[in-house]
Amino acid sequence: MSFPQTSKTLIFRVISENNQRDWHRFLSDYWPAVCRFAQQRAGLGVADAEDVASETFEAILRNNLLERWASNRSAKLRTLLCTVVRHILGNRARVQKGRSHLLKENAAELLAREDLPTIKAMDAPAGQIDQFYAAWVEGILLGAVESLMQEYHRTGKGDYFRVLHGRVCEQMTTPAISEALGIKKTDAENYYKAARKRLTAKLRELVEEHTQRYCQRHEADEEFNSEWNRIGEYLKEHGGLENAIAGVYKNAAGVEVARRQPQAVTAALTRLTQMLPKLPSRPNE
Repeated sequence: MSFPQTSKTLIFRVISENNQRDWHRFLSDYWPAVCRFAQQRAGLGVADAEDVASETFEAILRNNLLERWASNRSAKLRTLLCTVVRHILGNRARVQKGRSHLLKENAAELLAREDLPTIKAMDAPAGQIDQFYAAWVEGILLGAVESLMQEYHRTGKGDYFRVLHGRVCEQMTTPAISEALGIKKTDAENYYKAARKRLTAKLRELVEEHTQRYCQRHEADEEFNSEWNRIGEYLKEHGGLENAIAGVYKNAAGVEVARRQPQAVTAALTRLTQMLPKLPSRPNE
């Protein structure tokens, strides 16, 4: 397929260059959402959710789904991912119902099916697309907290993060936090206000970086505003930023996915890299 001669989005580079760096970025961006969605839809443990995520990205690669999506962007990329995960979970359910021998014998055929998924008519129900979006937001929230922790520890402001984490993630009171850290209550309050403000800025930065990776430059501002407004609606529905993050941290399995993500993504990327040379060569455009 031919592409317009404009700036290279991440998906453009994944499709046309197939290098490990871009695939790693793509997997890292959507790994948490895929795992959390699989956990929520099928009640999977962390290891099984990681297997589903790995199978999802392998199916995307084997079936050239990103190329097919890019040539006909009738739905968001998240909708494509949601649809593929649903197919993977459906296949797993059939295995559990006693068709494991049939699926194993026809694994290659299943992965090559043209209807996995049908790009022109994404068939994921709206409720499940919303659920996948929520899983994506949860991953972004965890990423913002992790990024803030790294920033504050790097700049010698570890107590700022500890106060925020204690208040939001551990539901501790200010007196308990100040006593645990050996700081004044007023300092704990000031640290929290500063960290809360920086967390919002960090979340905004991550969303902006994400949209810039997947959009052309002339589309980025509009796409960012759309994503940021929708995230604002999500946070409002969940009681604000602090309550939304607290809810994420109540899900121990989801937090475990985030903790294991670097190793899991590396393992999945290794399998994908082994598949890349097997892809049919594309004719010169």
